[in-house]
Amino acid sequence: MICFDECGPLELRPLHGRSWAPAAHPVRLRATYRRLQGTEQLLAFYDVHANCLAGVVRKRKTHRDLLAAFRRLRACYPPEVRLYVVMDNLSSHRHPALRAFLAAHNMEAAFTPTYASWLNAIEAHFTPLKKFTLTVADDPDHHCRRRRILRYIAWRNRHHDVAPCPLANFRYIKLDEH
Repeated sequence: MICFDECGPLELRPLHGRSWAPAAHPVRLRATYRRLQGTEQLLAFYDVHANCLAGVVRKRKTHRDLLAAFRRLRACYPPEVRLYVVMDNLSSHRHPALRAFLAAHNMEAAFTPTYASWLNAIEAHFTPLKKFTLTVADDPDHHCRRRRILRYIAWRNRHHDVAPCPLANFRYIKLDEH
């Protein structure tokens, strides 16, 4: 069973928070009146039985972006293994192209009820991810933020009793992503 959800929008702006820095006069946060670099979305997967988290950062969360992420997910597991994917009722999750892909690749979607995304087990992993990667941060570009998020996911999988899981190789799979 795989849980899927998006974490975002991830925008480039300074975020307040607490840190272990010595107490001193706080540095003034830069102004971000014009945010010209846009936003990104973390498309994340969580293997419930192996306690393994994986994800990919995309500019948007359209059905094409979801298809690319689900292709990578399917490549992690053998084709004969049926995957049950828990996700919310977002319109792009119900797109006919995504439904056809799931049906053709031995995958089945299990949608959470409306306004009950908290039933999805991956939601509990977004708070620590945000706490360790986004608070007290002022990234100059999206590449720095992406790298920090993927480093956190790798650290989390190393230090949280992750069972051997095919999903751990998610970010190393090279597929065509239009």
